[in-house]
Amino acid sequence: MLRIVELAKEIVERYGGADIFETAENAGIKVWFRKLGSLKGFYLRENNIRYIVINEELDEILKSVVCAHELGHDLLHKDLSDGKIRETTLFLENSKTEREANLFAASVLISDDEILSELENENSLEALSAKLGFPREIVAYKLEALNIEGCKFNIPDIKNDFLKE
Repeated sequence: MLRIVELAKEIVERYGGADIFETAENAGIKVWFRKLGSLKGFYLRENNIRYIVINEELDEILKSVVCAHELGHDLLHKDLSDGKIRETTLFLENSKTEREANLFAASVLISDDEILSELENENSLEALSAKLGFPREIVAYKLEALNIEGCKFNIPDIKNDFLKE
């Protein structure tokens, strides 16, 4: 898991942009916004072209979370994308790939300095989430990333499939 946290920092340093969408595009991935019904987004690699497709009806924060999550799939699991959307396997609650993509997303979206600064004023996950503007699960994954690097935060169980809801 440390390799995922380190990869996220490397990606921000190498491809960082004004936002996660620009970071993904700088990394060579086409980011598309489309109507997807209840599906929030997906990663697709077809003919050696990489795509992140995001539901255009989501709010801006959720769009950024989905983009970062799918960027994680691109960097960590691109061999699993065979050009087919398999919604039934995308959000398995105990899926290692979903957990890894969530950890990557949290590590890319929230800087260590940002969350550590907020931790001086806020001590509940809900308060941190409200202050940072991200879903509580992403904030919890960021705390997990800090624990991987040596911190000792007490983190509640985190759902891997929170983006399915």
